[in-house]
Amino acid sequence: MPWLIGLILALSGIVIVLMVLIFTDANGGFGPAPTTSPSAFAAASASPTPTVAATPSVSASVGSSPTASPGPTYGAMEMVYLSRPSAFALSQLYRRDFAKSAAPAVIAKSIDDVAHYAIAPDGTVETALITGKLMAVVPGKALRVITDGVAAATFGQDASTVFAVKISRSGVNDNATLFSIAFATGKATQLTMITYKHPVVAEQSGVHAASSFDDGGEYRLYATTDGNLVVWVNGAGQWRVDPVSGDDVAVSRAPELWSPDGTRRVAITQSGEQSTLSVVGESGAPTSSVFVSGLISHLRWSTSGTQVVFTVARSTPSGGVRQDIYLWDLVNKKTPRQLSINGATYGAEFLGARETWQP
Repeated sequence: MPWLIGLILALSGIVIVLMVLIFTDANGGFGPAPTTSPSAFAAASASPTPTVAATPSVSASVGSSPTASPGPTYGAMEMVYLSRPSAFALSQLYRRDFAKSAAPAVIAKSIDDVAHYAIAPDGTVETALITGKLMAVVPGKALRVITDGVAAATFGQDASTVFAVKISRSGVNDNATLFSIAFATGKATQLTMITYKHPVVAEQSGVHAASSFDDGGEYRLYATTDGNLVVWVNGAGQWRVDPVSGDDVAVSRAPELWSPDGTRRVAITQSGEQSTLSVVGESGAPTSSVFVSGLISHLRWSTSGTQVVFTVARSTPSGGVRQDIYLWDLVNKKTPRQLSINGATYGAEFLGARETWQP
């Protein structure tokens, strides 16, 4: 019965249409819209907004980082220096702010003398030279051997790298081998080896020997303002070394220490055991002078360039030597003031004051 089959199909179509109308929403989706969909969509939509808003704050944080993390600061008269607790005691490395009454702090000592030291430009760490061993001096930590057989050392442009010279004899010649050393790990890289005829120098005694030792001794190493290093050997000469390539060349004179702004230096003239200190400008003309009884060594500038500290060595009636550190204020230009009184203190340097050695 064809007409009955047609009627059944027609009724089936009507039912399907009614079901579509019942279960279809206005957006063309099946079933009622999930109540979580709008909130999920809003969260996804809002997500970029906080991210975008956060981006400027991150940039601001990065941009302000240098200001938020300033370098270390020190007192106007805060120094590191060498001294002996008593006349026959071993020399130790001390730290003290001479503008305050607090006692000095011992920052390096050993069963042997601390002969020399070097301070990083920012004043955060030091090295101490003890019987040829170059020791790392880090606040709150025990001394650590960086390397041995060292004759002289200095820091580079920051606290991460220290340079050291080792001296060896080779027949009638000597070899000065210069190394670049990572302060943190002790990893050493040889930069160059300078060979020269073994020097014969006159022996010194008394105040002259003490002053020469205080200035660095027979072998000295300087980091100069042109980014190079200078190796100085008493009686043999000096050589400029590129700290990157290791290229070396003989130079005619040793570096000179200038004020931090590079406009002045202190010239020292000596006659017998008397000294005159003169502040000299770029023109070469002295602007002020002061007379000191004794021999001057290890003169260093303050960070501000308004003061210099130095060692004065004097002979004693018994044939010994007294060494004390003095401060000369270049603003008031008064007589240099004695800072130490025990007769066994020398080699002072201001913390945080970069040495401005001009080649």
